[in-house]
Amino acid sequence: MEREQRKISIRLNGKEQNVHEFYDEIVAARDETSESDREFVPQPDKVINFNAIQEERKKRGQPFWDDGNREKAPKIPYKRKKKTRNYEAKRSFPTMLVMAIFSAIIVGISFGFMVLTVFTGGDQQSIEAGSTTASTIPAFGDGAVGLPTLAVDVVQGGAFSSQEKGELIASNIHKKGLAAVLTKSTDPIYMFIGIGGDRAQSTAISKLYEGYNQETYLKSYRVEGITIEDIETDVTNWFFDASHSFKEMMQLSVDGLTRDGAIITDNQVNVIEEQLSLLQGKRDRAFSTLPSSGQPHALAMGDALVKAGQGLENYVQTEDKQQLWVTQQELLHALVNYELLLSEWE
Repeated sequence: MEREQRKISIRLNGKEQNVHEFYDEIVAARDETSESDREFVPQPDKVINFNAIQEERKKRGQPFWDDGNREKAPKIPYKRKKKTRNYEAKRSFPTMLVMAIFSAIIVGISFGFMVLTVFTGGDQQSIEAGSTTASTIPAFGDGAVGLPTLAVDVVQGGAFSSQEKGELIASNIHKKGLAAVLTKSTDPIYMFIGIGGDRAQSTAISKLYEGYNQETYLKSYRVEGITIEDIETDVTNWFFDASHSFKEMMQLSVDGLTRDGAIITDNQVNVIEEQLSLLQGKRDRAFSTLPSSGQPHALAMGDALVKAGQGLENYVQTEDKQQLWVTQQELLHALVNYELLLSEWE
């Protein structure tokens, strides 16, 4: 009874129906639709293959001529392809060539340095033996203000712990008519028996001692100059002029002793005598400004240069090579006294 009171009637298409009946019709229609859908569910043999569809889409996205057969695909023109290879070859060739040359240079330098090290053993004497450059020629360093540097190549006959031992050996060499001078400011004391402007000249002098069974050692020797403030111009000029005469006399004495047929002319000796005469006339004024302790060494150096010139003059007159050894002896005296002079400013 209560249920019938809650019925609601609606009019549809001119026909009055209650809600319950309309609901039943809707449910019935839904059920029929569901049954119909179940009847047309695709069977397993009608399942859609999405992979195949995806592959088809990929094919459609490719260029129109790409059918998957690469044998029929368009090719790059033959000549163009060859031109590209040639361009790449030309571009890479210079780089490879430069790298090859650079590597060869490095290998060559390394090999040369290795050979030099093996054959010389790092011995400075062996390396300097082939050096005859102008840098080894005695020079006082033009343009310096003060007392200049004197660089020579000497033949050393020994080294001693005392002057007495050295003088004994030196006197024996003097008896043979050869040169020998002891240093006085070095430790140990060296005995120099020859002097040259470079290694070639000192080597030639050392060979003369082979006949006397005298051991020799060649080395470069430098008397380092110093810069002195307020030094008189007369002093500087005197030592620069002295260096010029020193070099000329050394060259002539070496040539006369080591080169057969070498001629020392009167004209050469006369030029040197004029230079030494000028030095003698200027030295008193120049040396007067030197420290009193250094003046004896400067005077001894000047006297040694004069005696070296006299040895050359006597050789020209007598052709006695003994006089050339006198020149060598006095040049070594000049070297040692110049070293003592410079030591007074240290």
